[in-house]
This record gives sequence, C-alpha cells and structure tokens, in this order.
Amino acid sequence: MAEPQNIDKNIASLVKATESILNGEYERLDIDIDAESMLSVLAQKINALVVNMKSAETPLTNAGEQAPNAVSHARNVIELMSQSTGQVLDNADQLSLEIEGLETQLHSSPPSSTEHEQRLSQIKHHLFDIVASQSYQDVARQRMEQLVEDLDQIRDWLVEVLVILNIQQNSSIENVEQKAQLLREVNGSNTPEALKQDLVDDLLSEFGF
Repeated sequence: MAEPQNIDKNIASLVKATESILNGEYERLDIDIDAESMLSVLAQKINALVVNMKSAETPLTNAGEQAPNAVSHARNVIELMSQSTGQVLDNADQLSLEIEGLETQLHSSPPSSTEHEQRLSQIKHHLFDIVASQSYQDVARQRMEQLVEDLDQIRDWLVEVLVILNIQQNSSIENVEQKAQLLREVNGSNTPEALKQDLVDDLLSEFGF
C-alpha cells in the first residue's frame, strides 16, 4: 500500500505538470508519478466508499420509507383534533342556549311538563355529543402516540447512519467503543427520552449541526 507522503508527492507532481502545460512551459515538464501506487490507493478508497454507502443504505432507506407514514399520521391527528374540537364547541354553544331557554321557562308562566322534557332531552343530547367528541380526542391521542413512535424510529435510524459515518472517519478503538455505547443507550428501552435526545444532539454536533 502506498504511503501517504508518496501520494502527496504524486499529487504535487501532477499539479506542477498541469501548471507547466497551462503556462506553455513544456520544457519544464518533469513528472514523477508512481501510477501503480496511486491506482492502488484510488481503488482502495473507492472500495471503502462503496462499503460505507452500503452500510448506511439500510437505515437511510428505512428512515425514508417511514417518513411518509409519520407525515400521514400527523395529518390525521390534526384533522381528528380539529373536528372533535369544533364539535365540542358547537355542542357547548347549543347546550348553553338550551339551559337559557329552560331558565326562561321556569321563570315564566307555569310551563307544561312536555316543554320541560323536551328541553331536558336536548340538554342530554348535547352532553352525549360532547362525550362522543371527547372519544375522538382519545383516538387523536392514540395516533399522536403512534406518530411519536414513528419519529423516534426515524431518529434512531438516522443516528445509526451518523454513527456509521463517524466510525468511518475515526476508526480508533476508543471511538468505536464510544459510538457502540451511544447506540446501546439511544436504542435502550430504559433510557429516558430526554437523555436520548441529548445523545443525538451530541452526535450531531460532531458533524457541525
């Protein structure tokens, strides 16, 4: 395998030769390049790049596939919460009107029992509608929980990609062990979410984010 200093020497020779050609100084062309070594190094670098991309491909693909599901869940949650909130407000308004009407009847000339029953029936109806609307809120809560799970999964896959790329940049034993521990903590079921986010932030900071 070619030494780094030899590679730098070859590159410097190529740059010098290029400058001579551009300046028309053909008599100064003096190329000293170990082409075999450079091709060998180039092949190794390309192979390492391919291996790195293959390593990152699976988690990136998984994250990409999951992202549309997360967006879909978010839209469903927004729609459900909007609908149920609107229904609660509408029924609350109607309930208020029915109560006011009942109060008016009670303070006026003696109303018939039928009118009272109708008012009470309407009040019960609106109360039941409010309860039903709250059940939609519960459905929205469940979908929000699913959305959070999807986003957590996407985050974990992206963390895996970042760890792979980080290890390729620094393959020292200390760094590999540190990143392996980070992955265990991020994926650990007993790790608090706040701590997981701190670990992710620390990893992103290593890439300048």
